[in-house]
Amino acid sequence: MEEQNVNTTVETKKMPGFLKVLCILSFVGIGLVFISSIYNIFTFQTNIDNLRSLNGLFGSSDLGSAIDSLIKYGQVIYIINAICVIICLIGVLMMWKLKKTGFYIYLVGEIAPAIFSFALMGGFGALGTMMMITGLIFPIAFIIMYALNLKQMS
Repeated sequence: MEEQNVNTTVETKKMPGFLKVLCILSFVGIGLVFISSIYNIFTFQTNIDNLRSLNGLFGSSDLGSAIDSLIKYGQVIYIINAICVIICLIGVLMMWKLKKTGFYIYLVGEIAPAIFSFALMGGFGALGTMMMITGLIFPIAFIIMYALNLKQMS
């Protein structure tokens, strides 16, 4: 009987350098935001007094109503942020494995905190809206950069 050696070549996709850098930056950012969210969850009660004293300074202004809402919903928002960070981590891990589905999971994890915050706090007024838009600059930039790499994923 004749033995045949069959050379099978398994084609593995190589991760583009730009995508690798994005994922590594995301891992670092996710770690920092997760630590911050957990810290805020556990120290929120001790910070309420500081928020209340700040609220006295701003009264019924946009900032004052934002602080009222933060006192009321802050801990829930921090918990939502921590959950969304985990969702982002799952998405980035999938994109690290070149899975396109990871992008859509990451997208949900990045956008959901802003939507929940806006919904819970009933809008932010002009100042709050400007702060929210400023806070979305990095997530939107990363979403765009990941979207540019979708063709590399399957």
